[in-house]
Amino acid sequence: MKGSAFASTLAFVIAIVVAVSSLAVAQAGVRVLVVDETKTLASTMRVAGLVGMLKGMGPFEVAYRLADVESSWDDPLAGVKPDGAPYDLIIVVPRGIDDGSADWIWIVSNGLLSLPPVVRSGIDLIDGVIGRVFGGGARPVGLYDDFLLSFLSALYVNEGWLR
Repeated sequence: MKGSAFASTLAFVIAIVVAVSSLAVAQAGVRVLVVDETKTLASTMRVAGLVGMLKGMGPFEVAYRLADVESSWDDPLAGVKPDGAPYDLIIVVPRGIDDGSADWIWIVSNGLLSLPPVVRSGIDLIDGVIGRVFGGGARPVGLYDDFLLSFLSALYVNEGWLR
């Protein structure tokens, strides 16, 4: 009985925290660029599902860009100039998702400590959406999970892609 009450209370507290985080993100808006390196119809449809879910959630202003790269490790925005205001987050879906050589999706930001709480909450929401859309076939990877993302972050800030 005590365990059941604790579990119910914990679930309620988690639901409140998620709702408050979602509300905070919704009020401020988070600019997101989704970069699609995939080449197959199935993978592109999943990326479209990711974009659609993010747009449907309301707090995200989502832009979409196709990238033609030779490998999952190439910079998908190399040589391309930003065409508007900088983004809060850039999500890169690698080419390797198609053949299983990559099981990650990069979430590039301008550091986590310097991000407004609203953008940090947005990252948490995006992590959940990636899990649903890719059904465990891809995991979200952020700045502190992959050394390369720190370099990409600095480069994208310098080039005007990230705030």
